[in-house]
Amino acid sequence: MSRRFAAPLDAVDTADGAVSAGGTRIEAVKRIVADDPYLGGHYPDFTIYPGVFTIESVHQTVRRWAAERYGPGTAVELTSIASVSFAAPLLPGDTMSIGCDMTSQDDPSSVRVKARCHRADGALAARMTLGLRIDREGGHDDA
Repeated sequence: MSRRFAAPLDAVDTADGAVSAGGTRIEAVKRIVADDPYLGGHYPDFTIYPGVFTIESVHQTVRRWAAERYGPGTAVELTSIASVSFAAPLLPGDTMSIGCDMTSQDDPSSVRVKARCHRADGALAARMTLGLRIDREGGHDDA
């Protein structure tokens, strides 16, 4: 069975974006909740939000923005991880702020996303550069 997203993980609580001449800026928030089922087994004596879920949070941020901009049939697929760095743990009770700067690539359906994820105390939790493909089925043709 193939899935386009990691269900049932809801890796973003809110997302909002703005398009400018230089690209697109998307911001999102994820609250790390202690009783979420995916946290229990990740370091049982020191529960942290898994790094792969931080990547998924950035992916879902772009996916939510794309669905709002181009319509619910829009698919956003991760094509590459150019870099990723985890700087501080995200613990139950933390709120992660996600800031994504998205720019188009040579292929109009390909975008490059530079993301920085911060905890509510301002500490950088992660930074990454991802390649994503946006399939705008049923959506608009403009970027």
